[in-house]
Amino acid sequence: MESVLLTHSQIAAGMAGFASVVAAFQRPLPPLQRHRFLTILFSSLLQILGCMVPVWLATIREIGPLFWGVVSGIQLGFSIFLWAILVYPMRKLGASSVIAINKPVTILIHLLAASIMGVLIVNTFVQDVSGFGLYYSSLIGSLAIIFLVFADVAIRDT
Repeated sequence: MESVLLTHSQIAAGMAGFASVVAAFQRPLPPLQRHRFLTILFSSLLQILGCMVPVWLATIREIGPLFWGVVSGIQLGFSIFLWAILVYPMRKLGASSVIAINKPVTILIHLLAASIMGVLIVNTFVQDVSGFGLYYSSLIGSLAIIFLVFADVAIRDT
């Protein structure tokens, strides 16, 4: 478990670094691209925290369903906070900002985000099914969203 989470956090850090390089070459960034770049950075930071906090807590607490429920609740709180400060204000940037890459991919991103929230809610409140597998599936889904947003930043001209 620990090695999987540490590897995952390294991938998220790599995505943030690579996105920073792409953003540096595309300077100056228009407001929409700057917003998407910040979304990648904050989402990557959330991924790193989502991987490192359980590793740290596992050293001081026994791992069990309750542990993964609490960690999922923390991750859910961070995800809602991220949505509130990054995704929701994007609507002020114009109608085109709501579409990422194309409409089907945007729908995929929204469905993926909703399923991630659902998995975290189940893992937090249903102790019978709570565990590492559900928690990690939410992290994988979030990393997929980062990849999709990064692709949007890398290929868009405006």
